[in-house]
Amino acid sequence: MDIENKIARLIYPEYRFGVTTVKDALNMIEMGVGGFCLYGGSLGEVVETIRILRDASKTPLIFAADYENGLGQWIKEATLLPANMAIGATGKPEFARRKAEITAMESEAVGVDWVFAPVVDLATNHSNPIVNLRAFSDFPTAVQDFAGSYISGLDSFNILSCIKHFPGHGDTSVDSHLTLPEINKNKDELRELELKPFKSLINKTDSVMVGHLKIKALDELNITSFSKKTITDLLIKELGFKGVTITDALSMKAISDESYAGVNAFLAGADILLVPENPFKLHSALMQALSDEKINLAMVDRALAKQDLMVRKRAISKKTPKDIGVVGCKQHRNFTSEIAPRCLTWVKNRENALLRNYRKIFYFEPFKTEKDYAGAYFAEYLRNNGIQLSQDMQNADLVVVGSFSKPKAYSGKINLNEEEKREIEKVLAAEKKTLFVSFGSPFVFDEYLDKVHYGLCCFGDMKELQEAAARGLLGETELSGTMPVELKSASGTKT
Repeated sequence: MDIENKIARLIYPEYRFGVTTVKDALNMIEMGVGGFCLYGGSLGEVVETIRILRDASKTPLIFAADYENGLGQWIKEATLLPANMAIGATGKPEFARRKAEITAMESEAVGVDWVFAPVVDLATNHSNPIVNLRAFSDFPTAVQDFAGSYISGLDSFNILSCIKHFPGHGDTSVDSHLTLPEINKNKDELRELELKPFKSLINKTDSVMVGHLKIKALDELNITSFSKKTITDLLIKELGFKGVTITDALSMKAISDESYAGVNAFLAGADILLVPENPFKLHSALMQALSDEKINLAMVDRALAKQDLMVRKRAISKKTPKDIGVVGCKQHRNFTSEIAPRCLTWVKNRENALLRNYRKIFYFEPFKTEKDYAGAYFAEYLRNNGIQLSQDMQNADLVVVGSFSKPKAYSGKINLNEEEKREIEKVLAAEKKTLFVSFGSPFVFDEYLDKVHYGLCCFGDMKELQEAAARGLLGETELSGTMPVELKSASGTKT
């Protein structure tokens, strides 16, 4: 393999179905890229594209994807799984393992080698727009227990794992897809909280993804993703990580110059440079750095040797036939229904919240009408089981407020916006008994815990979670989840 191809193997571009073409990818393979990060695609498209690209490559390709909540997060025919925080609310790390096993079996079937999960960030900042439900908890020991169980699930099928986002993205209030987050903590504070899950899991995981963060306590000048003090000194030397270090996507807006960032990330100790907007430009920048003797062949060989360890691990699985029938199968889809009642968590006053105790119930979502409820499955289940949802709030015995809030890359926001809050305040001003149901983030209760009579958190808006909420409120099943994060009421009281 010539040096140009070796350098190219450090780069993992995106393959975004509907945007990237097979011809584009074949040009990148000719350059010598090490693999691809997949986004989207139908089941057939993903399987066929991986086959075509593998056949075209002279070196083993590794296909990766952000399947944090199962393949159904990106492939409609596959299984969508509950967010990590929903799993954390069960108190059962074995459910994290099962989530990973389902993800691993379906990844294996379609040909994906590497799942960029689990998230081991702590959900400590309630206004964080990008972590939130993706975290198992805000408590380090809980995160490491659930994440460790998840890793073991992937490992049981030889699917590669990745803990992220080092050294901890939980205590930020901006989205690094849009801008550069800054964490103002000293090293002792980081070691006491954010770094604990990473330290406990680095000998179990195949890779660590470094986030785009500004943490002056670690490096006054450089952001974490291209900081030698963060990657080489802290992660590799101090914590003893021997696996593959990967950058977060270089196309994210926290990075202003991805070629500069990519070269410096490699110099800092990163082995793989993920999703540049222009992989050819980054390749040229790396070749120039080699020519300028900023990097050398020995450094490249060390990085590729780590990558080859992952290739060998996956080679074992490639000898077995693929069972595409497991993708989206009934057994996998039933998992969420089975555990849903153990995910859903009472936040306030479960007593007397049963809907059959009330004659007239008004269901409300900000700026939604009955025909476009985000909680359509919830409302439909209630109606089908004898509950009449009134359109008349003034004469209602109980008002049910549905809130839908979850992290979404490039949105830059979480929880409720000001317009939604004003609409909810209007409803609360009627001074009716109110049940607040969050079909997403628990942190909306920070503002409403003191203002409502009852509170229930579902940690997601999947059909299975909505229907479990309805069953619980009808008394058909017990909702037994335990809040995995600490909430703060408007009065300042912690729950």
